[in-house]
Amino acid sequence: MEFYIATVANYLLEPIYILSFCLIILIFFLLFTNYKKLTIFLAKSLLILFLFFGYTPLSNFLLNKIEDFIKPSKYPVQQLTGVIVLGGSFDLLLESKERNEVLLNSSAERLTKVLEIYRKNPRLLILFTGFSNQLKPKGWSESDIAKKFFLEQGVRLENLIFENKSRNTFENIIYSMDIIRANKGTWGLVTSASHMPRSYFGFKRQGLILEPISVDYRTGTSSIFWINFDIQNGLENWNIILHEVIGISYYKITGK
Repeated sequence: MEFYIATVANYLLEPIYILSFCLIILIFFLLFTNYKKLTIFLAKSLLILFLFFGYTPLSNFLLNKIEDFIKPSKYPVQQLTGVIVLGGSFDLLLESKERNEVLLNSSAERLTKVLEIYRKNPRLLILFTGFSNQLKPKGWSESDIAKKFFLEQGVRLENLIFENKSRNTFENIIYSMDIIRANKGTWGLVTSASHMPRSYFGFKRQGLILEPISVDYRTGTSSIFWINFDIQNGLENWNIILHEVIGISYYKITGK
C-alpha cells in the first residue's frame, strides 16, 4: 500500500500537474461563477507559478546543490569488486517487449557508465536492481531489459547479477544488500547525480558504505546565468528537485 500511495503522490506533486490543476480551477471559475476577485487571484497565482517554474536559474542552482552534495569517488575502478546500478533507465517496458528492443530513457548513462567501468575491469560484478515502478506493470521488467542490454553489449553472463523485485529506491537497497555482502569487497554505486544523496545514505543506514559513481548530470560547474526563462527545462528540474527532497524527507521521517 505504501508503494501505491507514494507513486500517486509523486505524480500529483509534479509541477506540470500543479499548473494543470490550477488552470482547470481557473477555467471553472471563469465559465461557471461570478467571483471576479477570486478569479483574478487565481489568474495571478497561475502566472506566478508559471514564472516561478520557468525561471530556470533558481531550479538550476538548487539542482546543482543536490547533484554536488555527494562527491564522486576517486577509488580506482580497476580495483572494484562490483558495481550496483539502480533501475530507472527504462520507462517503456511493454513497448520494449513488443518491439524486442532495448528502449532507453534520459537516464541511460547509468548503463553506459557501467560498460565503461567493465571495459577497464573485466572481472567486475554488475548488480542491476529493479523490477518496475509502474502501478500496473506490463511487458518486461527493468531487469529483463537490462539483461538484454548488457549481453548485447558483450558483457559476460557470469559477471551479471539481477535483483528483480524492487519497485523503488528503498526496495533497491533492501533486496540488494545481502547480495553485496555475500560478494565481499569494494562496491561502487551507480545512479543519477540528483539521486545519489538519497540512495547513498540509504545504503549507509543499512551498514553499507559504497563508492559513489554519479552520472546523468543536469547542471554544469560554471557560474549560473541568472537571466533565463525556459518553462520546459524548469519543469523538468523542479520535478527532479521535488521528487528527491520529498523522498529524502520521507526516509528521514520513517527512519528508512
